Amino acid sequence: MDASSILTAMLSTSNIKNIGKASGASSDQVKSVLTSALPTLLSGASTQANTASTAAGFLQALTSHAGDSASKIDLGDGAKILSHLLGSSQAKNTTSIAKASGVEKSTVTSILAAAAPLLLSVLGKQSNDSGVSGNALGSLLGGLSAGNMGSLLTGLLGGTSSSGTSSSSSSSSSKPAKKPAAKKPAAKKPAAKKDSDTLSQVAGLVGSLLSGK
Repeated sequence: MDASSILTAMLSTSNIKNIGKASGASSDQVKSVLTSALPTLLSGASTQANTASTAAGFLQALTSHAGDSASKIDLGDGAKILSHLLGSSQAKNTTSIAKASGVEKSTVTSILAAAAPLLLSVLGKQSNDSGVSGNALGSLLGGLSAGNMGSLLTGLLGGTSSSGTSSSSSSSSSKPAKKPAAKKPAAKKPAAKKDSDTLSQVAGLVGSLLSGK
């Protein structure tokens, strides 16, 4: 179980379609909301798994949802799951997600309610496949929470931008160009652009997953 596999599963074409069907939202709306919401939902799952009073119930919920069909989403059950994952911060988080995604708050609420059971299903299946349970699952989810998601996804992006540079550099080196006569002062090199910050890289990876690349 890792951030990449969870994101890939949650943002798969079939899950996007099923969430949209259950919530009455378009695929683009679902993608936008999940892109903004998944770190927060995973943070809530981590809290549930690592809190003594909720850990046992959360593990039971993962087990019961591991076999759920993605095509049969219960919005009522999803709303209950969402209240556990987001707790007293649900209204605040929903508002923030709506603002970040550009989707109406009522639609965001429906999308999150549809996504919550699928998230438990994905986590349940992957924890079963990995043989992870109990305290180990809590620790693992802690590593996937919102605070660490950015660095994990940044690591997954390593080396993706270098593919288009090797061929051009090799072709240009085959025939070195002659230096022009020094009649004009050398032009100043433009300042190097700064690398995109972590949030931009996260958005880039999620966009890549959504497009299937």
